[in-house]
Parts: sequence; C-alpha cells; structure tokens
Amino acid sequence: MIRLVQGEGEKRRLLALCEKTPFGCKIASIANSYGFDKSFANFWLNTEEDVVYCLVDGAMLLSGTVLQGDASREFLHVVGAREVLCAVRNAEAMNLTPTQVGDVLKHTQEPGDLPKELPPSVNIREIYTLLEKAGMIGEFEPFYLDLSHKLRHNEALALTERGPEGLRACAVVSSISQRGAILSALAVREGMRRQGLGSRLVRRAESYFPGKMLYVFREQHKNKEFYKSLGFTKTDTWVHSLL
Repeated sequence: MIRLVQGEGEKRRLLALCEKTPFGCKIASIANSYGFDKSFANFWLNTEEDVVYCLVDGAMLLSGTVLQGDASREFLHVVGAREVLCAVRNAEAMNLTPTQVGDVLKHTQEPGDLPKELPPSVNIREIYTLLEKAGMIGEFEPFYLDLSHKLRHNEALALTERGPEGLRACAVVSSISQRGAILSALAVREGMRRQGLGSRLVRRAESYFPGKMLYVFREQHKNKEFYKSLGFTKTDTWVHSLL
C-alpha cells in the first residue's frame, strides 16, 4: 500500500530507507531542508515494497525497488506527476520511456575531521551565470531560491575558484543526507579548463563529507574519464522520463 507519510514514526522510516540509495539522498535532502508540511513537496511510502516517492512541483523521485510496476505507474498519474527520475530498474518495471539516461557514480570518503574553516560565502548569481554558460542549468529563480535556502540551513555546499578575471570554476553539492551527498554541478570557465581546477574543487568538496558517500548523476557521454580518474565508480543508472 502506498501511503502519504504522516507521523514521526513514518518520517523516521522514510529517512532511514532514503539512506540506502543515491535517489534517496535527493529525497532525504528535500525532507530535511523543507520539512514534510510544504504544499510543493509531498512524500509517500509503499509499506510493502519499501519504496519512497517524493513529488516536488510535478517531478517525482523514487527510491527503492518497484515490484508492482503497473500499480506504481498508475499512482504517478493519480498524483499528477509530469516527469520521473528513478533507477533504470524502476523505469523498466513501470514501462516508462526514457528521455534521458546516465550513470550514477559513487566515491566513498574516508572517515576524518571536517575542515577547520567554514566554506567561504559565495555569489549564487555568479555561479548561475557560469553554469548557464556551460549549458547545465534551467531558470534562475528556482535555482537561486533552492540553493540559498539550503545553504542557510547547511543542507548544501557551494565552492568556487576565483582569479583576477572573476569566477573561474564552481562546484555545487545540492543534496546532503546522513550518509551521503550529491555533487550536482561542476563547471569551469571556458579557457580555464584542463588546468586542474575541476579536480581541485571536487577534492575540496569531498573534504566536507568525511565518512560519507559522494554521488554524481553523470550525463551520458560526458566526463566519464574525468570522474574515473578521481576514483568514482558506477553504482546505478538513472532514467528521466516524461509522463
């Protein structure tokens, strides 16, 4: 049975299940950042399959393994989902047609101490401009509102590399859970690439998550060798589908 998450016990169960997958890391981050009482974010739990569903502004995230694909797909339509991000096994179970696919990468961080200094403040508009030039971002307002909110609540991390000419590179970790974090954006200014800036930013980001798993949702045919050189390995395949 798929049930709307209510009550402290169900919330704790949902968060515990989310720690098992990179998709769950995304869901846990939303729950931890915004809570369970916002109209734009809804959470459900399939109590028989231990599958977690999170609907945010029409986009559905799934964590777990769907066993009854037809019932799950019908549920997506009932709650008004317009698009889905999930593991390939779940897309196949629900007979979804992929619009985008890619590898989910992971890199386990060694236990240790956090950096002594807090991350320096960043200019989100500058970060957006660099990501936009790299073709990695959508509209400004949703990006700004989400990242600024998460940064204020220590639920995200943004790092930059600067030079005399301005912003050279940036990295954004937009999802953080108890055991994992997701590096969601990494961009280097054109003309400054292949100088080690991206690798340095990834290593800096990793230092803030000792003992955790750092994930990357890599786009197909992009940056495969780069992340391989940094020790990332494939753990799953993500699928994006429109309904």
